[in-house]
Amino acid sequence: MAHVLLPTDFSDNALNASLFALRLFGDKGNTFTAVHSYAPALNVEAEAFLVETAASVAMEQTGAFTERIKTALPGRKPVLESACGPGSLSAVIRDARTGEPDLVVMGTQGSSGLKATLMGNHTVEVIRHTDLAVLAVPEQARYRIPKRIVLADDGGPVDKAMLKVLLDIARWSRSEVMIVGTTDEETNSEHGSTATAYDLLLGGIPHTHQYLSGENVHDALNDLADQSDADLVALPHRPRGSFQHLFQNSPATKLVMHTHVPMLVLRPPNG
Repeated sequence: MAHVLLPTDFSDNALNASLFALRLFGDKGNTFTAVHSYAPALNVEAEAFLVETAASVAMEQTGAFTERIKTALPGRKPVLESACGPGSLSAVIRDARTGEPDLVVMGTQGSSGLKATLMGNHTVEVIRHTDLAVLAVPEQARYRIPKRIVLADDGGPVDKAMLKVLLDIARWSRSEVMIVGTTDEETNSEHGSTATAYDLLLGGIPHTHQYLSGENVHDALNDLADQSDADLVALPHRPRGSFQHLFQNSPATKLVMHTHVPMLVLRPPNG
C-alpha cells in the first residue's frame, strides 16, 4: 500500500504525471492526494477575506482536477484526496503529511531529444526541501511497465527504507535493476561494500553492476540510460553524494537527463 502526493497546477503536464502515478502504482489499496499551493494574501486589511476566497477557489479547482484524473481512467476507482494551502509547495506538502506519504510524483518541463532538461522551479524546490522520495515525470513521458531501472550509486550508505519505493516498483514489474557506480571513489573496497549492500537489499530482483568514469558522470549516466532503453532512472539526493550537484544552484537548475526518462530521487538514511 502506498500514499502518493500529486502536486498540481492543473496543467496537462500535472495531469500526465498524475496518470503516470496511478498507472504505475495502481488504484487497489493505494491513496493519492492532489496537492495545490496558492499565493497567500498580501493585503493585510483584506487578508481574512482573500485567504478564505483563495482557499475556496483552490479546493474547488483541485476537486475538478481529481475529477479529470478519474475521467481519464475509466473503470478504475482510485482513492483520491485533496490538500491545498498558501505558500510554497514544499511547505504545503509538509502540512499535508497525514497518512505517512511514501513519495511525491510530479511533472517536469524541458526541451526534448539530447538537450538538457530544465526542471520546473517547483520540482527542484520539492526535491531540495522535502524529505520524501520524488518521482519527476517529464512532460513527454508516457507510461509503460518498467522493465529496466538504472540506479545511480554514489558510494554512500543504503538501507531498505531508502530503496523502498524502488524495491516495490521492481518487484511487481519484475524489472531488471542496473546499478551504476563511479570509478572515482576513494577506494575499490568502498565499491565492494556498497555493491554487497545492494545485493542484499535487492535479493532475488535481477540486477547487475556497472561503473562509469570521467568528470562528466551525469552525461555518461544519460548515455547509459538511453543506450539501455531504461524506463526509470533512480538516484540518491544526499548532501555530499556524487549526484548532489544536480540539485544545487538556482531553481532553474539544469538537470542533464533525457526528458523521456522519468527520474526517481531517493531519500537516503538521514537524508
